[in-house]
Amino acid sequence: MAMMFADLVDLVDLTGQLREFGINLNSDADPGEINQATEEWLLSATTEQVKALLESLEAFQQASQGLILPAAKDVLDTLLDELRSR
Repeated sequence: MAMMFADLVDLVDLTGQLREFGINLNSDADPGEINQATEEWLLSATTEQVKALLESLEAFQQASQGLILPAAKDVLDTLLDELRSR
């Protein structure tokens, strides 16, 4: 019988997505650091940058459905709510 292994999405994966947009984070950032760094980035981000990040994170969420660890899901949901409110 063949075994299947799933690559679960964690905070390191989410941090990598955010770093692509210039959000200043260490790869081992915790949820509080991720939220704070994203808030700081939003202070100077253009409308286009916010829209691009939102679209990227929505695609990331869709692609990782069912394979995302709870801590990463909580942070991602919080970030998406914040971005959608702008």
